[in-house]
Amino acid sequence: TSVCNDQRVKLAVSPTLKSSTTSGPGASVYFIGKILWTKGLDKILDLQQYYKQCTGEYFSIDIYGNGPEEKEIQRAFHGRNSGEGANQRDVTPETNSASGNDIPPQRNSEEKFSYDVDDTKSKLLAKISKHIHHTTESLKSKKESIELDVPKSFHELRKEPIPATFPGRVDHASLGKYKVFVNPSVSEVLCTTTAEALAMGKWAVIPVHPSNTFFMQFDNCLPYRTKMEFAANLHWAMSHDPEALKPEQRHLLTWEAATERLVNASSITRREAKERHTQGTSKLDNRIAWFHNELGKGAKGDALRMVLGGGPVAGQVKYEQTKLKAGQQAVDEDNAEDSDGFSMKFVGSSLAQAIRQTLSNAVPGTIIPS
Repeated sequence: TSVCNDQRVKLAVSPTLKSSTTSGPGASVYFIGKILWTKGLDKILDLQQYYKQCTGEYFSIDIYGNGPEEKEIQRAFHGRNSGEGANQRDVTPETNSASGNDIPPQRNSEEKFSYDVDDTKSKLLAKISKHIHHTTESLKSKKESIELDVPKSFHELRKEPIPATFPGRVDHASLGKYKVFVNPSVSEVLCTTTAEALAMGKWAVIPVHPSNTFFMQFDNCLPYRTKMEFAANLHWAMSHDPEALKPEQRHLLTWEAATERLVNASSITRREAKERHTQGTSKLDNRIAWFHNELGKGAKGDALRMVLGGGPVAGQVKYEQTKLKAGQQAVDEDNAEDSDGFSMKFVGSSLAQAIRQTLSNAVPGTIIPS
């Protein structure tokens, strides 16, 4: 079965982005997508472990996006105790602010005893107050642990955190500083983020999988089958600049090329058409096509597309009606005539001025309107 990749690629961005250069640790490798285990983030953990075995250290990565499993995945990368102790402060020992030259006032033995008792009480109360405050802050910072927070995966028990950041959800077009895109997911159907990364002139380190077959023809695509191939491709990508996107490769990421692939994937041969007609399946196809077409008509079609997740492009009928109305209004304005019988689209044109000048010369005394 062939995979037709109908990509929505922001090619308007790619001409303004040059091949990125390494700007320091953690600034060249990234992932963008829904923060879910099924998007390959569990595979990134395994690949990180193997990369460390090969090189002695993890590779830094920035993971963009959000999702219901974001907190769990962050703890898998950073470890269960990575955030503990961040809010804890060591209590600095108190120092005597009095200088050596200060001479305490002279007191008799009874006054001195009373003063020492009061001073001891105040210091003791201050220490107790600080201890209570410190304990309260510690309990707040460890609230999740006290509530019997069971680890969701063994990765949370790691002692050495992986250098990964989770900046949140951003527009892919704003990530021009990176040059290596890593996407180990094999659950995709339309790998839009991979297409966008290639269109922006980045390396794309992706697994060999039917959903990624379309991208194998690009020079900046670095496919891998094993962990060793991944480590080798990533090391190469981080130490080299991506190739410039060729014109024919840029064309493959346009709507025109995507439409051609869609038509080719949906077309059938004459023999197949004859067999379907003989078996009677062509009638069923016609009925299904008619039913699908009827569902998409009118306001109910827009409502159905909205319910099914069409988003801003769900109102197709409304858009076509607005476009048709605007076009008709423009035609009416063009067909309107001025007082001299000229069409409004010719008003002020050199043609209208020439005709008026000719009429003025032919009929003396005629006033030429401006």
